[in-house]
Amino acid sequence: MKIMNTINGKKEKQNNLFIINGSIIDAKARNIYKSDIIIERGLIKRIEKDIKADEVDKNIYKVIDAGNLIICPGFFDMHVHLRDPGFEDEEDIKSGINSAIRGGITSLACMPNTNPVIDMPFLVRYLKMNSYLNDYNIFPVAAITRNLEGENITEFGLLKEAGAAAFSDDGRGIQNSKLMYEIMKYAAQMDVLLILHEEDYTFSENGVVHEGYFSAAKGLEGISNLSEDIMIARDLILAKKTGARIHLTHLSSAAAIDYVRMAKNDNVNVTCDVTPEHFFFNDECIKDFNTNFKVKPPIRSENDRRSIIEGIKDGTVDAIASDHAPHIEAEKNISFNEAAFGSIGLETLFKASISKLHIEEKISLERIIELISSAPSKIMNAGENTVKTGQIANISIVDVNSIEKYTKEMIISKSRNSAFININLCGEVIYTIVNGCLRFINKNKSQGEDFS
Repeated sequence: MKIMNTINGKKEKQNNLFIINGSIIDAKARNIYKSDIIIERGLIKRIEKDIKADEVDKNIYKVIDAGNLIICPGFFDMHVHLRDPGFEDEEDIKSGINSAIRGGITSLACMPNTNPVIDMPFLVRYLKMNSYLNDYNIFPVAAITRNLEGENITEFGLLKEAGAAAFSDDGRGIQNSKLMYEIMKYAAQMDVLLILHEEDYTFSENGVVHEGYFSAAKGLEGISNLSEDIMIARDLILAKKTGARIHLTHLSSAAAIDYVRMAKNDNVNVTCDVTPEHFFFNDECIKDFNTNFKVKPPIRSENDRRSIIEGIKDGTVDAIASDHAPHIEAEKNISFNEAAFGSIGLETLFKASISKLHIEEKISLERIIELISSAPSKIMNAGENTVKTGQIANISIVDVNSIEKYTKEMIISKSRNSAFININLCGEVIYTIVNGCLRFINKNKSQGEDFS
């Protein structure tokens, strides 16, 4: 395994590539076709079947044999906590990028609950500068309210001008309905996306897991579905009234899926995402008090899990995002009640989605790749994310037939709090190409090319 980083702000040049024998996913058209690809100076120059080897100078081009592999648009994770600035012991921009690249993720949107909070233009520019220096696609999400306190609205115009791709108070729900109404009117006027964490604290305060059989059996304080459902219903009504463009993140309940489905039929400008933890597990996972399953919103009942999967199948769910939330050992290796909420997920976004949705639920590979690549890119207004000529090459090359137990030793992130540790997962990222440069090679799984 080899991750190629930036050095002094310059790329390790691996941007003339000849990819042969691969099968390309067109997530938009939802089909797969065999073809070769020539990438020249970072741009996709040719996509043709059976390009002759003598047409390509191997002294200039690195050859990637993608036989039996799938060539995908680069994955886009639209909900990531990089923890930088302020919590660099958990994750920093460099380690977060490396973790993302290992997971085939070529673009990510980072949330603003850092220290200081991303609520000023210079902090947005700090993230954009690091995006440039690391030659990686970071889309900063700025705070909706000052210091995430749910009281005073930030300067959307200045933050957008500085490079904010969307706005969120993620980690906190905005409790004041009149304030949320004003926020949505402002967002509609400024034409910005609101990414909403939906939580009514009167139903979640002191709760640590889903309110149900297992919370009662284990003596843990529960978080009712109502905490999420009431806020979602409120915000869908407000979005209908104001015309604001809203995205509801990490949905976890059956009613939440139903409300979004009805709102879309009513032409509300709403999209939503779910996390792998919420469609992979149900609340039985807490029976052994494993704090890696302590997330917010909590992993809910089997009925909720099945409803999320049905929402993916019928198109109600627009994207899958990791909600990558790194925590150091001291924050997780303590009692369940005291442990921090959150699980890392950059490196398992693809693997968990393939394992549960494609292998088990028989959802098409094209649909799953759409949910983690072109769909989130479209929601974030980040441009077309496809594999086609003329595009900058952001590509993930994967093996969907691989199966392996995911272990703590495999993790690239600074933190190790993954809900998927010691679970057999299908699918493996073999190569990651970011902005035309080869940035990751899975040496254990690749076809033996020498990229040294």
